Parts: sequence; C-alpha cells; structure tokens
Amino acid sequence: MRRAAALDLGSNTLRFLLADVGPDGWRPVRRGLATPRLGRGLGDGGTFDPAAKVEARRAAESFTRLARELGAERVVLAATQACRKARDGAALVTDLARELGLDRARILTGPEEAALSRLGTLSRLKGPLQGALLADVGGGSTELVDLCDDAVPPLSLELGAVSLSEAHLRSDPPTPEQMRALARAVHNGLEPLSGRRAARLVASAGTAATLASLVLRLSDYQPELVDNLVVDRQQLQGQMARLAALPLSQRRRIPGLEPERADIILGGLAILDGLLDRLALERLTVMDAGLLEGILLDDLANDI
Repeated sequence: MRRAAALDLGSNTLRFLLADVGPDGWRPVRRGLATPRLGRGLGDGGTFDPAAKVEARRAAESFTRLARELGAERVVLAATQACRKARDGAALVTDLARELGLDRARILTGPEEAALSRLGTLSRLKGPLQGALLADVGGGSTELVDLCDDAVPPLSLELGAVSLSEAHLRSDPPTPEQMRALARAVHNGLEPLSGRRAARLVASAGTAATLASLVLRLSDYQPELVDNLVVDRQQLQGQMARLAALPLSQRRRIPGLEPERADIILGGLAILDGLLDRLALERLTVMDAGLLEGILLDDLANDI
C-alpha cells in the first residue's frame, strides 16, 4: 500500500486527492477543492488574472503541505486547458513544481487528459463498457474518450463551462435568447461528433458531479453516492430550466450547488445536454472518479 497525492489544476478548480493505493485498488484519505478560476477571461495567448494565480499558488501550497503532513510519499500536479492556453501557463506549473517540491508537475495535452480521465473513471465505473463514451467536461475544454477501446483516438474540444458561460450568459438571470445562443454554440462545437453513436454516455468532472448532487439534493457532497448515478435527460433539462430562471444570488444558495460554480453551471449543463442530443441518448451515468484519480494512478504506475 502506497500513500500519494494528486493535484488537478483546471480552468475553474484546483482539486486535491490523497489516497492509499494498493494492488486491489485505492482508498481516499482526504479530498480538497479550491476555485482559483485560472480560465477567467483567458483567451488564446493571454495571461492569467493575477488574483487567480495568487489563489492557485496558495491553494496548491496548502494541499501539498497537508499531503506531506499526512504521509504522502509522492505529490504530483497536472494542469489542463487554462495552462495550455495561457502564455504564462508553463511558467506557473514550473514555479509550482520548484516552490512546492512536487515530485512531478506537467501540462497535459488534450489526448493525455482524456486518457487519464479514462483511467480514473474505470477505477470505479460499473456496468457495460461496450459502446460507452466518456465526457470529461471542464472549465475550458471537454475531453471525449471511448471507454471500451483505448485504440480509438480521443477528442479534445474547446467547449468548457467557464468559457461558454462567459461568452454567452451576460444577464442575471440569463435571457431566453442567451440560453438559445449557448445551446447553438454547444451544438456547433460538438460537430466533430456528427454521425457518431454511443450506447452509453458517462460523464465525469465538476459539472457532472454537480448535476448528480442537485438531483440527489445533497447538502454534503458524497462521492460514493455520485459514482454510477444515472440521470435522465428530462432531469438534466429540468435542472437547467430551474437554474436559468434564478438570479445568481439565489443560485448560490441552492443545496448541492457550490456557490463558486453557480455562475458557470449552465454552460456545463448545456454541454451535457448537447452531448445527449448529438448521441441520441436519453440518460447519462455520472462519475465522481475521473481525471484526478487518473493522475494519481498513472503516476504511481510509472514511478519506478
């Protein structure tokens, strides 16, 4: 049994997992979440908001210190779309590795992110894999990967909860026309999936987990209840309609919805709804386990 920790630095959140990993699987010891929102206002070749960088550094330092105090033999970090896009993305990851003494820190490519999401999801997923497609909906991008056949190239699409919400939802609450514009942007962004079919959609990451939490009306988030929860499209659309009708101040008070995610959740849910539409499916399976767990398991598997 080995104790190790992983940090997943995304466009919206910095997630933390400390776990004990052995031949028979892994057991969570401690989890953490911060919301530096590195993707805020970020365009291709732009730079991070200074306050977001400060918050990302602070949270990463806090999680790393906690992991070492609790006996982690390795602490690793992987960054995704925001660091891929930002001019200072590589410098931030390099600085974090040096300042915090991380055992490994890197920026994932889209295909790497998809592969690690697949690894983490499969560590907890139940049910058939034949025809199953995994969607990892993040703040700045969505990764799509075949869960049955790892030889099928993954897709990385620049559709994210943060970027879509910033681009299309300018009113509080958003207008019906803005919601229609959001749906059109998702539909167009999913064009690479045109003609593709799947028997099952599995969704991981923050948007999917939030959807499950809303459906279950969880006041305290419980990953074991979220993993493998089936949500039908009618439930998803019902949550979207409810949230779109509320001003942000009221959305932030809804049980199951993190206040820091309230302003971007509609963008993320629109991606999930668009995926179901494109794939002609009526339900999805939600997974808490995904990229973060994949980062951890991959590092230990490759640590000689």
